[in-house]
Amino acid sequence: MYRIAICDDEKSSAAEAAGLLEKYANKHGNMEYEAEQFYTSLDLLEALENRSFDIFLLDIYIDRINGIELAKSIKAVNENAGIIFMTSSNAFYKDAFRVQAVHYLEKPILEEDFFDAMDRVCKTNEEVHYISFKDRGEVHRVAVDDIMYIESEDHYKRIVVLESSFLIRSTMQALLDEFDYPYFYVLGVKCVINLKRVLKITKDSILMEDGKSFSVPRGTYRNLSELVLKYSF
Repeated sequence: MYRIAICDDEKSSAAEAAGLLEKYANKHGNMEYEAEQFYTSLDLLEALENRSFDIFLLDIYIDRINGIELAKSIKAVNENAGIIFMTSSNAFYKDAFRVQAVHYLEKPILEEDFFDAMDRVCKTNEEVHYISFKDRGEVHRVAVDDIMYIESEDHYKRIVVLESSFLIRSTMQALLDEFDYPYFYVLGVKCVINLKRVLKITKDSILMEDGKSFSVPRGTYRNLSELVLKYSF
């Protein structure tokens, strides 16, 4: 699933971009996405403190932080972000190139040009998706596929990757909403595992890549083993 941020101080332009995005998704039947609209650069920057996006559709003339400066801030947090500029001016081509924008669209935006831009950015981002979260006051950004499992520790949740872990204050449901990927499996009320990171499964236990072992809930082995085979190869 692609998480997409649209930032334009003109609500009609933001709505137009959202409409083109919907048309693009309908044409590409396998594309799943969530889009969020922002009308100031500060609102978008604030959102980036606790959640991540894969694709950004940015106006150039937003407010006191223009689209180019906003893109630099985005790239500082997520160097793999796909950025598409949408503007009424052609004065920023060189600046857009310097921040490695995927495309530069001039308003009024033609559907064909928008689809071409989305083709480019989706091809760039189709393999890697990231998530951002806070741990002890610091914002961390990790690849979703690198997360092996999430365990509940009272009001906190521990997100475990191969060589480290992060403890964040959150509910499991909030994290499940964020980890909207089919290969994350709820293994009881206190644990979610990444099926891509399963090393071995038996009728009694499931072994993760870091050596952590979990019990297989009764009656789930057949379905769970089939899912492990599906997402491990």
